[in-house]
Amino acid sequence: MKHARMQEARIIAERCNSQEALHAYVAKKLSFPDYYGGNLAALADCLSEIGVPTRITFSIDEDALEPGMQAYILRFVQTCAREALVNENLSLVIEH
Repeated sequence: MKHARMQEARIIAERCNSQEALHAYVAKKLSFPDYYGGNLAALADCLSEIGVPTRITFSIDEDALEPGMQAYILRFVQTCAREALVNENLSLVIEH
């Protein structure tokens, strides 16, 4: 039986200076569909539909984040973590 190759996406949080930029960056990295809504609910929906082994690595330097993004990054990562608990194809790594 062939095993699907692991899809990997490295998300460097400090490259995103707004919520919109973060969603666009992740959508590109994970090849989300064009209709991706760019919000946490849409993120959860797309992550729940991942059908191939996928590892998302978040690199987070809290001191380098734009003001106001720290709290949103936390909510974003929490959404990813919740989906990783229910989608066996999804794993999450967080680097500080």
